[in-house]
Amino acid sequence: MSVLYTAFYWIAWWLFRPLNAAIHYRIMPEALREKLALDPKRPVVYLLPTRSWGDLFVLDRICRDLGLPAPRRTGTSFPSADRPGALYLPAFLETRIRQTELSGVIEAAAADPNFDAQVVPVSVYWGRDPGQETSLWKLLFADSVQAGMVRKLFIMLVNSRNVYANFAEPLQFREFVSKESSPELAVNKLGRLLHLYFLRARTAALGPQLQTRRVVMDQLMASHAVKAAIEQEARDSKITLDEATRRARKCADEIAANYSSATVRFLEIVFRYVWNRVFRGVQVHGMERLREWAQNHEMVYLPSHRSHADYLLVSYVLYQAGLVPPHIAAGVNLNFWPVGALLRRAGAFYIRRSFSGDRLYTAVFRAYVDSLIARGYSISYYPEGTRSRTGRLLPPKTGMLGMVVESALRQTTRKVALVPVYIGYDKVWELGSYFKELRGGAKKKESAGDLLKAGKLLTKSFGKVQINFGEPLLLQDYADKHLPDWREQLQNSPDKAPTSFKPFVQRLALANHRRINAAAVANPVGLTALALLASPERAVSQAELIEQVGHLIWLLKGRPYSDTFAIPEASPKAAVEWAIPIVRAVTVPHPWGDLYALSDRDAVLLTYARNNLQHLFALPSLIANFFRTRGALPEELVITGCRALYPFLRTEFFVRWEAAEAEDAARETVGVMLNLGLLARREDGWLVRPDVTAREFSILSMLGRVMGETLERYCMTTWLLAHQHRSQASIARGRFEEDCRLLAERMAVLTGRDSPEFFDKTLFRGYLDTLIDVGLVSIGEDQKLVMDERILKIAERSLELLSDDSRQTLLQLISRRPTAPVMGSVQPPSL
Repeated sequence: MSVLYTAFYWIAWWLFRPLNAAIHYRIMPEALREKLALDPKRPVVYLLPTRSWGDLFVLDRICRDLGLPAPRRTGTSFPSADRPGALYLPAFLETRIRQTELSGVIEAAAADPNFDAQVVPVSVYWGRDPGQETSLWKLLFADSVQAGMVRKLFIMLVNSRNVYANFAEPLQFREFVSKESSPELAVNKLGRLLHLYFLRARTAALGPQLQTRRVVMDQLMASHAVKAAIEQEARDSKITLDEATRRARKCADEIAANYSSATVRFLEIVFRYVWNRVFRGVQVHGMERLREWAQNHEMVYLPSHRSHADYLLVSYVLYQAGLVPPHIAAGVNLNFWPVGALLRRAGAFYIRRSFSGDRLYTAVFRAYVDSLIARGYSISYYPEGTRSRTGRLLPPKTGMLGMVVESALRQTTRKVALVPVYIGYDKVWELGSYFKELRGGAKKKESAGDLLKAGKLLTKSFGKVQINFGEPLLLQDYADKHLPDWREQLQNSPDKAPTSFKPFVQRLALANHRRINAAAVANPVGLTALALLASPERAVSQAELIEQVGHLIWLLKGRPYSDTFAIPEASPKAAVEWAIPIVRAVTVPHPWGDLYALSDRDAVLLTYARNNLQHLFALPSLIANFFRTRGALPEELVITGCRALYPFLRTEFFVRWEAAEAEDAARETVGVMLNLGLLARREDGWLVRPDVTAREFSILSMLGRVMGETLERYCMTTWLLAHQHRSQASIARGRFEEDCRLLAERMAVLTGRDSPEFFDKTLFRGYLDTLIDVGLVSIGEDQKLVMDERILKIAERSLELLSDDSRQTLLQLISRRPTAPVMGSVQPPSL
């Protein structure tokens, strides 16, 4: 029998050779040899999840292509260093039930203290289709662990151009066995562990089985919550139940995705071409960390939102990395022909900007989110709610997050991980339209005509894209810490959210935003933008720019912002050379050395790239600003100043440290600045800035200007509050925020700034929120602002953060501030 089996094996091997040569495969992780780091002195055993010669033949080809030990049939002999083995999981599991030839070999290996091996689990997927419950075609040709020999042959023929192989980290056989009391127990436990691993790996790569869109919609209509909403709609609108049901079904039709693996595969091919034309690379960070979490958790991706490209890029990189693409919550404004249907088949489900009290739509949408979570589909949506027009994170919207969190906490099948995703571009293609909108232009509605014009993008280059998957936030664990007794409350009141649920969701949203910024990628364009825009008159010598970018990089390396942030280019010279053509800086030749300069328009556009990274330098820039008008300061005074202003930085930039950690972070930052020569410490403990003739003085000045506009806005807010307090005139919050905006707008004109974000009303709203939180401002019974007496002293001290020109301009503007809107033209004084 063994001889006959071997003969069939070699016949199949020879027959499979033509197909094997034509197979297109993809492996994960990349740089496989380095990641596996196999010891050539110890045997290797590859473990496959199903009995399949086809999988084994493909594994053999991959190993030979990559120079890895090629697998051989194990038989009844131990594998050795020069004879790697191959096992199928079913054969391994059979040894727990009955004695086989293999069970004797495995138990003997476990009992032999001199035998060791490196066990490498390998999953081979033919295509990336999880199968569809009611589709005969997909049931036949989607890869399946239950496929017989004939069906497997058809699966391989149909999917030979889309094969994906996932290699797990080697498991050290002797180390694992030695932890158990007996070889038999160790073998049984190893079998269970590997079986669970392969199940989770398959779910992470392919996702759960799909349902047809019609079935999904029927289930929505049958849910208890939707039925109740239909009955309520019929009563409120005085219509029949059939009419109300048709309205509900229309809502479901507007919302529901129509996910198709074939469409996702087609779009991957298309966008591989598009991204290669539009970008000079899509660089992904944190994928290995993400792959680990995806094995054991249902994933909810919460990315930053800077471009329409975000929708497709996140799914693209996940698919490329061998993870199932998520269902994506897309704005209903994208549901236009022909994009709407295509995105729907790529997993997009549509959400209105506002539910406007529409209880029927809300019930249907909630039921749809519940169904996605319950069936184990990964989800992606953008917590900012819209694309950022300035490059910085917008305050999070919590409506969609609340629905996802409540659904996730109610289901008990799998734990849910909220994954922050930082997306950074060297240049976003919507930049021109963003700044038109910031100057008051109307937002243009997306249409098929825009799609035709998008072909022009293929003729331009927008640099690189950086995508970083940050540290996941484990929802159930986070709820255990910050939402007391949530399990008991959900069990006792299934239709009611736990107590304090809304504040919990708000806290969760802010935590995710901080994790997004913690995963920032300090790309060359962003670093160069920071230095160029912080230079006087936006011009700097070539050598000085390289020096400044170098110090920015060294500041980040000396005190890493987080464990997840990244610096893709550590060479200052290479970073500047990459960035200059993208930022469109003009080279001005000069006998003493070339200069770089920015036009007014390009400087405005470049603020977007700067704002992506500004939060990384919030503390160093704040410390540098303390020395704008002072040559020396006591170190404790500097730390106190950081502690006082940190809440404002944290609110505006979603800085990651808790308020209690701010002092330690400030001290560590001072230490790095001392090491770089940007500050010096005297014997009496005072900190001293460099001499004005030193290069480090120029670096310190540049660093201070990175946060210059932000500190000016803080100063404006406190001085307006102080002025209001002295005048003893009451003012409503909305009016005060508008006054702040008007003051900033006027100051921008008088100081020559062409920066629409400088007078963004949202920023002043955030400052006022922080002042209320720290007790310097309160809201009176008449809904008017009430200022604490301390605001006067704070306003006086804040002037020290401004340059002489800015200080004089601000004080003049506030002293001439009108108490009522000014109408008509200015009249000359009478003589």
